[in-house]
Amino acid sequence: MKYIVFIFLFHSLLFAENEYCSISDITKNSSILSRQYYNIGDTISEEDQDYPYTVCHSDGIYNINSEFRFSDYSGDIILISMNATWWPACYDYISLMDSLMNYTNENELIEFVVSLDYNLEEFSDFECLEWGNLYEELGEYGNDPLILNGDTDFDFDGYYDHYIWNMFAGSTYSSYAIIDHNMIVRYLFDEPDLNNFQDLYLPELINGMYGCIDSNASNYDSNSVYNDDSCIYGGDFNGDSMIDINDVILLLHMILDSELENSGDLNSDGNVDILDIVELVNIILN
Repeated sequence: MKYIVFIFLFHSLLFAENEYCSISDITKNSSILSRQYYNIGDTISEEDQDYPYTVCHSDGIYNINSEFRFSDYSGDIILISMNATWWPACYDYISLMDSLMNYTNENELIEFVVSLDYNLEEFSDFECLEWGNLYEELGEYGNDPLILNGDTDFDFDGYYDHYIWNMFAGSTYSSYAIIDHNMIVRYLFDEPDLNNFQDLYLPELINGMYGCIDSNASNYDSNSVYNDDSCIYGGDFNGDSMIDINDVILLLHMILDSELENSGDLNSDGNVDILDIVELVNIILN
């Protein structure tokens, strides 16, 4: 193991001026350079959601050589770390990713997945199991990551396809993708500040999973999956199944004309007044 670590230190010095590398510098298969990949805002196709990937390092849930599909975690947030075994930047991030895993493991709504490329190549310094064990060796918490074999030859052309890497990266290692609970690509990174993952990006997506899930409420949110007790009923005064400025105008006329119907008491304080207009405007803005 000391010899292996020495090799990586040598690589780090050799490539010190370039923390990330281009796939054109390392791939044997030029055809993967033209593969279409997902952009931010794209929804993962059902075909790609259901494609089986081989597990090469167990997280305690998936066994080695079992199949993993992104659809297994439909409804959850998926954080994908795309690594290449021989590239020093990926190695250097392991301790940071172990700390991030400690955060994701404490939140049942987030799933952490590693796609590992070149773990079967002759020039690789680590095989998949060895790469997974580095989390314990280098990390503070020693987590067991779920690692998928990225070296599968899906189209049987004699070259590794690096399928996941090509879907979400396509230019550098180490790369990262975050998919939300609706299977929409929300973030793609080549040079991330990993502290922002748990301080900003992931909490934002978690908050987006909570809202009013009652379709009868005026502030029903079809993107939410968990109720946060924020449902508000009423506000569609003209009956057009929408709440907009027209309803604000009608509510204003109700107040000015003293037509104080109970339906106008949006904040449930027993009165129909300017506070209900404020409540209605907030419904529209949100």
